[in-house]
Amino acid sequence: MPNIGNEWHKEINKQPVVLYEDISQGCERFTVPVFSNPCFSMDTLVFDTFKYTTRIIDFSGNLASRSATPTFVCHCSGQCTKHCECSSSIYSRKGTVEDMDQLMWDTVRECNENCECALWCGNRVAQKGAMYPVEIFARDPWCGWGVRASVDIPFGTFIGEYAGELIDDDEATERHDSTFLFETRVGPETLTIDAKYSGNYTRFINHSCSPNVKMSCIRIERSNLAVANVSWDYDEIQLIHMCFYTDRLIKKREELTIDYGEAWWANKKFPCRCGSTVCRYQKK
Repeated sequence: MPNIGNEWHKEINKQPVVLYEDISQGCERFTVPVFSNPCFSMDTLVFDTFKYTTRIIDFSGNLASRSATPTFVCHCSGQCTKHCECSSSIYSRKGTVEDMDQLMWDTVRECNENCECALWCGNRVAQKGAMYPVEIFARDPWCGWGVRASVDIPFGTFIGEYAGELIDDDEATERHDSTFLFETRVGPETLTIDAKYSGNYTRFINHSCSPNVKMSCIRIERSNLAVANVSWDYDEIQLIHMCFYTDRLIKKREELTIDYGEAWWANKKFPCRCGSTVCRYQKK
């Protein structure tokens, strides 16, 4: 008996159509093309109302309303050592993460704009932005749009930050749509990043019960001018950035996936269609 699922995916991968040459409009180091598929209909209106940004947007002034705290500043010359007080000792010399368990349990502290180390310091990785090109593509009618690698991406590589609008818990509840919400922190307080209308390609990364990408909290202490358009001189707001790293070698044209987690699936009325042999949410 033929595998209908496999035949379907063979069919939908034929003759992709370029919907956008670069949805980022130059915001990334590389173009981010969007590929549609003539074999089935997709909602393309999402791109008409979507503002591409590589940063956290603070329309509501959530950062400006919070007290700033002095930042850690290193006095290293050139490359930081593992004994630097900023360094979390998590990155290799190649800028990759070798111990994924450490990544998942620790908050990574990168050097900040006031540190005296060089811009090429090995403890400045996520703050530099994504280095490996990706593309958005029409996955299937059930999962919608997805993200795949345009080239091979090594294990432990930073591939992007979850960008979007920073909102408080009350506003997140009022929006009645948790699809694109991720919790983050500013100091001890919990806030939410909403990427429904503003964000980058990470907003289109699909769920899988067997993901090849992991999310981590990165602390990059930056001035309010860079994040919230408010200058606090040398004081800093500790915004926790939600960042993505590859959990293994990703081959060219392979889809990037993360585990959305039980909390995300708790109130969903539709089943998971990730196709994993260990799928946890396929029955609803």
